[in-house]
Amino acid sequence: MLLCRIILCGAVVVSGAQTVAAQNVTANFWLARSSRSATDCMAFDPQFTREHTLTVKDGQATLTSPGGIQTSLKPVKPGVYEEDTVMDGLQLKLLADINTKTLTVSDKYIGCWWTAQWQ
Repeated sequence: MLLCRIILCGAVVVSGAQTVAAQNVTANFWLARSSRSATDCMAFDPQFTREHTLTVKDGQATLTSPGGIQTSLKPVKPGVYEEDTVMDGLQLKLLADINTKTLTVSDKYIGCWWTAQWQ
């Protein structure tokens, strides 16, 4: 009985370590403006339709891009990170989902959306 408990505890520890390791990723995304975006959103394309890098390490996520985004994202559920931020007058919601390998940037007021699949 004691041996079974030791083996079970060992399996749980190994399983937990694999889960943490699986969450450490670096992913590159090329955002594209969604067709449902308002026409005014085209003016912001140069900042968003470029490569973005999501880095997740030890449960902490950071999104960076040459367009000026450099922010930490908060975990909202396993593998999903988000942040609300302001950039060039846009009220942005950044949503990175490593489970579905997607990145979405949306504006709260104008109706702009940019999305990407993990490369």
